[in-house]
Amino acid sequence: MKKTPFGKVLGWIPLVMCLGCATAGKTLSVASPPVPLEKANLEAVLEEQEGLEITWEDAKELRDFYRGGVQKKALAEKKFQEKDYREAMKLYDASDEFFRAVIGHHNEDSAEFPLFEGVSILFFPNLLLADNHAKRGPILRETGHESSSQRKWKQALTFLEKSLKTENTEWGLAVRQEILSLSNPPKN
Repeated sequence: MKKTPFGKVLGWIPLVMCLGCATAGKTLSVASPPVPLEKANLEAVLEEQEGLEITWEDAKELRDFYRGGVQKKALAEKKFQEKDYREAMKLYDASDEFFRAVIGHHNEDSAEFPLFEGVSILFFPNLLLADNHAKRGPILRETGHESSSQRKWKQALTFLEKSLKTENTEWGLAVRQEILSLSNPPKN
């Protein structure tokens, strides 16, 4: 049986469709400048997610889990500054739980994550997880758990690299520098 020109075209359609579906996600150009601190920073993320407190039981959508993680992180940051390390560690753990749920469904950071039509937010679950781990390092070091602090910084670098791979930010670069300086203290 001889194929007609129309039959040949129909044979190519699935191949073209597969190729179209196989496009790569967001990639960064090596030469792309990082998103400046004025646009993407911890304070801006915390401010965007203020408001009605999200609990684990109330979180239903991706944005709820993200907001819950940011809100727990805000509380942890406050306790960290007050040197209430035990409470800070609990809150960082709660924040991480929310962020892991987010990453399970969307593993890319973005300076302009579309929330709904015309509205976008700073969306950095990987970077926030990295920062949580980075903050635990000094707490663990201060309480005599040097090897645990080194593990936290190593985990922080893993999440940080995921963040910088999808959204190159000055904030992420600053966190990386902080982690590297903490995990490799100068020797006297």
